[in-house]
Amino acid sequence: MILSGILLSTSNGKTLNTSKNAHPKITDTSFTIVFGGDLMGHQPLNSAAWNDSTKQYEYDKWFQFIQPYLNSADYTFANLEVTLAGEPYTGYPQFSSPDSYAKAMKDAGIDFLFTANNHSQDRGKAGIERTIDVLDKFGILHTGTFKDTISRTNSYPFLINIKGCKLAFLNYTYGTNGLRVSAPNFVNIIDTQCIFNDIKIAEEKQVDAIVSVMHWGLEYMITENQEQREIATKLAKRGVSAIIGMHPHVVQPIKNIRSFNRKLKDSVNVPVAYSLGNFISNQRDINQDGGILVKLHFSKQNGVLKIIDVDYLPFWVWRLNENNLALGFKRGYYIVTKKELHLLKDEDKIKADLFFKNVKSILGTAKEWMTSKEK
Repeated sequence: MILSGILLSTSNGKTLNTSKNAHPKITDTSFTIVFGGDLMGHQPLNSAAWNDSTKQYEYDKWFQFIQPYLNSADYTFANLEVTLAGEPYTGYPQFSSPDSYAKAMKDAGIDFLFTANNHSQDRGKAGIERTIDVLDKFGILHTGTFKDTISRTNSYPFLINIKGCKLAFLNYTYGTNGLRVSAPNFVNIIDTQCIFNDIKIAEEKQVDAIVSVMHWGLEYMITENQEQREIATKLAKRGVSAIIGMHPHVVQPIKNIRSFNRKLKDSVNVPVAYSLGNFISNQRDINQDGGILVKLHFSKQNGVLKIIDVDYLPFWVWRLNENNLALGFKRGYYIVTKKELHLLKDEDKIKADLFFKNVKSILGTAKEWMTSKEK
């Protein structure tokens, strides 16, 4: 990946300056960035994406209802919890999804994928390296896994300039399901001393904010555990501006950690979204059949960048097992918000309503991202 002074234009008109040195002096500005959760690749998803007429795996329509929200932000991120290792395409426990899955993410407005997770090593060295190559081919930026330590040194922490503000993005996982990562490949593992060093490097590059994406916690638990809280507190005290969590496959609380910011010389709230749940998956049990988008609102005034608001958008994954000719939908997995509930059969509507109700209970006083219809 070329990182020196290149301007990239995304398919939805977003512009990225990846230069590590470029830092235009803009005094007052504002922008938003959005995060989605775990993009899974269970075998039923692979099967549903197959179009027997075109002999292609087609995922594009699955994102059609969530796409406007992805494109409403200046930049959109998510967790790629599969490898793009080529055929044979496999689901759990060792994922390899078709390249067209990543292409559909890009076309839907996902600009950046985090790749450090417990499935990074599912297809070994070839899986790590081919995943990187495919993302590069499609122009999807990424961090968390690397072909070697040299590429990590050259591109990490990953720096992005958005409207003249320099942001650093970090990404780590608790492990790789016991599969050993072979040299020279490198997967970022949660180690606080290593993370502290990466934070220091980011600060030396005079970034305005640091966002850390953590693959952590216990699967299917709707509350964060003590280890998550301890790690989050340590990162907040070291200067991280926001923390986004992945892995549990259910939504966990969004909370603030009050911490003294050395740069601002003041106490600030560091938002922590402990888990965003599933973005797309075949998991259908309670609380696992959907997730949330989290939007961070940034404002820079008098040279100081702050997060001024955080909100979330809940969505449900609608599994359509057969073509619905009346509605014009082919079988597949469609990400729907509350606005699309009228499309669902009563049985699915009940499940979706339950998911939305449970998310509201889990997130409590967190601010819901209101759609235009609800305002």
